[in-house]
Amino acid sequence: MSPPDRSGWPASLQSVPLEHLSSGALMLLDRGGDLVRAPASGPVQAQAETAVTLDLRVGPNLRLGDDPAPLPPTMRAQAEPHIARSQVDPDFVVAVFQEGRFTDGGAVDCGYSVTVDGGLSWTRALIPGLTTITGGPYFRATDPVAGIDLGGRIFLNTEGATNSAFTKGIVLVSRSLDGGATFAAPSVVFSPAINSDFPDKPWMAINNFAGTAGVDRILVTWTEFGTTDASPILRAYSDDHGVTWSASAPIHATTTSAQGSQPIFLRDGRVAIIYWNFAGSGFSGGDAAATPEEIDMVLSNDGGVTFGAPTRVTTVTRYDQPSIRNGVFLPSATTDRTTGALYVVYQALDLSGQPRVLFTKSTDTGATWSAPIAATDNPNTGVFNAAISASPDGQTLTVSFYDQRDSGGVTTLCNLYLAQSFDGGATWQPNLRLTSVTTDASLAPLTSEGYMLGDYLGIAESTTPDVPAIPVWVDTRTGNPDPFISRVGIAPDVDFTSFQASRLSLAEIDNPQFGGPAGDADGDGENNLSEFLSQTDPNDAASVVHPSRQLNISTRETVGTGENVLIGGFIVTGPAPKQVILRAIGPSLAADGLTGLLADPTLEVHDASGALLFSNDDWKSTQQAAIEATGIPPTDDRESAIVATLDPGTYTAIVQGKGNATGTALVEVYDLDPTPVTRLSNISTRGEVGTGTSVLIGGLIVSAEEAGQANVVLRALGPSLGTLGVSGALQDPTLELHDSNGALIAFNDNWRDAQEGIIASTGLAPTDDREAAIFATLPAGAYTAVVQGKDATTGVGLVEAYNIP
Repeated sequence: MSPPDRSGWPASLQSVPLEHLSSGALMLLDRGGDLVRAPASGPVQAQAETAVTLDLRVGPNLRLGDDPAPLPPTMRAQAEPHIARSQVDPDFVVAVFQEGRFTDGGAVDCGYSVTVDGGLSWTRALIPGLTTITGGPYFRATDPVAGIDLGGRIFLNTEGATNSAFTKGIVLVSRSLDGGATFAAPSVVFSPAINSDFPDKPWMAINNFAGTAGVDRILVTWTEFGTTDASPILRAYSDDHGVTWSASAPIHATTTSAQGSQPIFLRDGRVAIIYWNFAGSGFSGGDAAATPEEIDMVLSNDGGVTFGAPTRVTTVTRYDQPSIRNGVFLPSATTDRTTGALYVVYQALDLSGQPRVLFTKSTDTGATWSAPIAATDNPNTGVFNAAISASPDGQTLTVSFYDQRDSGGVTTLCNLYLAQSFDGGATWQPNLRLTSVTTDASLAPLTSEGYMLGDYLGIAESTTPDVPAIPVWVDTRTGNPDPFISRVGIAPDVDFTSFQASRLSLAEIDNPQFGGPAGDADGDGENNLSEFLSQTDPNDAASVVHPSRQLNISTRETVGTGENVLIGGFIVTGPAPKQVILRAIGPSLAADGLTGLLADPTLEVHDASGALLFSNDDWKSTQQAAIEATGIPPTDDRESAIVATLDPGTYTAIVQGKGNATGTALVEVYDLDPTPVTRLSNISTRGEVGTGTSVLIGGLIVSAEEAGQANVVLRALGPSLGTLGVSGALQDPTLELHDSNGALIAFNDNWRDAQEGIIASTGLAPTDDREAAIFATLPAGAYTAVVQGKDATTGVGLVEAYNIP
């Protein structure tokens, strides 16, 4: 791209390095394509990427409505999104972004989207009365930032052009008193007194701390370019909900060369302003080439009226993504509502020279800062445009950012990722991919600084485990840049709470009819827990997959005497009785190559109180016709079987050897009921776990007669049996799951090692961390669970299979 013609620019910008200007300023100053070009003729990607499956904590990627009709057909790109959440109603969220692709002679506007159901649905429109497209006086607009005060008023901070050549900029705030239905004409925050001054990159903060001095005060900061090399940060504030504004004032020495200010109201009404310092601000002396760039802060003890001397947050080794315009000079900063700590993230090179999003924190209002650490776990690939939010207590921090780890080395491709910390930033979890489709930035306008997605992103904070974080970004999957959001349930591991938060509004969650494990938000007949376990959408009836059922649950074990008989427990759930057949198999197991078999098993069925309901020795002695009618009678006359119709409840099947004989036997329960209204939901068998062929084995069969799959939790218990008075309990069981061919599907030693969140969400988490558990969604077929002792240890163990509806 040829060097731009600066002759028509404001005098204050004719010598400013382009990388010091915001992308909005580049767009506004474009003259015939010398700063901004139309997008590439075709995408870099050879073909459309197949959407990837995202973590269950990540909700669907949602486009924030259609492009507004007033936009000309050739001006449909968006950029620089920001988002804000109400502190009073967490389901009330507003996003804002640049509207309109800037091509030769084109116009730029700003648009907004509002949701009142936590981000499940959005309205979208251009900001009324801002630019000439919407009946306003300004020729262009850029750099939008959103805010909501405690009274539910929406404020949208932008910058406008007062003439078509844009030799003069003006800082504006539009406000809505009715949730975004209507907006008043923008109020003027700042208009330069002389044309030689040029404002850039405004940002806004609102005092949402009730009971503090200056509550509801709106503070706007911006960079002021003048005729010197300096570019200080200025501020103005409003105490009447944006109707009138104070005089502007610098927050530090007017000789400072700064950009990217982030004003933050603290819990006591004070104000911190974080900003990028290009020239060192006198800390080290010298010019920007000789002095490391740094992030600085000023503190105001009177709500933004006056400021103390600047302090350094950190020095920075700049990382500037080579192909995509990005906010290298725009750190993101926030605070919490309880401790008053300050949190800052920024893109930079770490000590090893690798691009990272780095994090630093202050617990003493900026007097000292922690050593920066990486919030991202990207390999040596680009990361940029970080945005941070904090939970009210400051323990949960979330950072969204563009990431190129999935881009195959193509520098114009990126995805949105999320970093999470649950200890106030001391450590960071493995990053989550948030975008199901990779963005191709070459479909965005090309500026002199790279393809223009913008300088910043936004992320609405998670306020409770039931309220998701909502990052907003610009995405090109539709063929040009569009604003997108995703709702992300914030948790260290996948669990029902995080899944529900990502897919249901807080109002739905708080309503028992719609929220919680037993709720059915979309009325499709499957409760929310079932949708979670089946990985379907609880707010989309068309996504349901009705689970299949288990037709058979069985356990094989060495049958002893006394406490060491074979004891199988099972549960019938549902509203109606269920017909089953129970079998005690011994001699016929020889066909499977087993030895040491129980020659003559007997079978008893007891209810939950322990009362004997049914018993059988040789299956032909009673119920022969009924047993044969099932099609699965035992093949040896000495084996036992019982056909019974059982009310919903808990039952125990006991297999013993006639005359106290011992040996290996199998206990089974088959579902004979063709309707799945009532189910066999569980079988649990306790027995001695040995080695070799004497391990504890449980089997289950998933129906092939119904559509869908079966959600199953398998458990191997040992240590917790000791609390029930069982002596000689297996101290460290392991669990394997095999298919009908004997192939290993899953293995677990200690249940917290994997699937902790999902298993806990079912309510079936073992009570001892050494015990094993597996959650599996199984298609039709036969499966086997094998319980062994770790390192060939032995003892009494329990194997269980739960059918999760």
